[in-house]
Order: sequence, then structure tokens, then C-alpha cells
Amino acid sequence: MVLKNKTKNKTIKLKNTLKNKLKNTLKNKIHQYINKKGNICCEENINREKAIIDLFELYVKIATHFNEKENYLDYVSNDLVVFIGYLYKLKENKNTIGVNLWESIDKLTQIKKTTDKTTDKNKLIKLLKKVPLYYLLSFLGYAYYRTREIEDTKIIKIAG
Repeated sequence: MVLKNKTKNKTIKLKNTLKNKLKNTLKNKIHQYINKKGNICCEENINREKAIIDLFELYVKIATHFNEKENYLDYVSNDLVVFIGYLYKLKENKNTIGVNLWESIDKLTQIKKTTDKTTDKNKLIKLLKKVPLYYLLSFLGYAYYRTREIEDTKIIKIAG
């Protein structure tokens, strides 16, 4: 019985050590610092309007790839909330804070036409001007990454 308690104590100590090591990763340290600060620096160095225009241009390419160029704003609206999480997973995990935030952001970009919802460009621009800078830049990077993936796929198809 004594041996079991020693083994149990070692296991608990090992788990605590691993938790502390995970907490002290560079990724975690940066996250904690920015989270405490509320945003990244240098807002004055970024022209949000230009970043939003670039974002829309990237999404025109993405939507065009899927033969839905005219729906590019819906693609923007759909991907805008991806950083919050996928709605079905948030609901599945009973994450009410995430669900409420997701739905609030989605509502802020839409206008209701009878039974359909349509993404409103002006509402989308207004919202993108208000999100934290790290969110806007992350979204821009995500869009860039998606377009690169599409371009790489086209190159592979041509070569193959």
C-alpha cells in the first residue's frame, strides 16, 4: 500500500511539472501578455481600411475558386467567426459564451431579407474596424493562407 501512495505522489508531481512546463512555453507567455494588454501594439502603423480592402480582395479570389465570386462577402462573414470556433462544436460543448459571441458577430454582418440573410458590406467593414488589431491581422493572414493553398492546389493539378 505504501508503494502505491509513492507511485501516486510521483504521478501527481509529474503531472504538475508538465502543466507548469506547458504554461511556460513561449506561445503561452505571448498569449498571456497580449491577453493582459488587450491588443498588440502599433495600431498607428496599420491602415485598417487598406487591410480590409486586402482582405476583401483575397476573399474574391477564394470565392472565385469555388465559382461563387458574387458571394465573396458571405465567405468573409463565414470565416470571420472561425476564430471563435465552429458553431456546432460550441453548441456541442455547451459553450454559451462562445455561442453568444459567434451569433452576435454573425448578426452584426447580416441584413435580413424576408427569410434569407445577406451579408452587408458596410456592416462588415464597420465591424472589422472595431475588432482588435490582432484579430483583423489574424483574419488577413488566414485569408492569405487560404489563397496560397488554393494557388498551390492549382499548381499541383497542372503539374500532375
